[in-house]
Amino acid sequence: MNKLSPHKQLQSWIRTQHLICHGTDFIFETVDQTLIDRFESCLHSLGGKVVSVKDVGHWPMGPHRSFRILRAVARVPRPMGHEVVSYWATYGSSRTRYSEISD
Repeated sequence: MNKLSPHKQLQSWIRTQHLICHGTDFIFETVDQTLIDRFESCLHSLGGKVVSVKDVGHWPMGPHRSFRILRAVARVPRPMGHEVVSYWATYGSSRTRYSEISD
């Protein structure tokens, strides 16, 4: 498996609408706890940190099954995070893929 650099991984999550920028924060939503851990690792390599992780809703997967939607809010110092913010401004969205469920 090809391991992506932290910048490339963050760009990938921006394209798939898992990651958005909101003010000075990065907001990452997923149904997979391991992705939260990978997100935290990517941020740490850029000098950032996850401020909070919350359960913000449930993604229905059939009549009797659903997954928790996890939202991580993070901050990266702007000199290191500027490239990610610029990429998001060009290719990103203002809503995550789970926004209609988690709002």
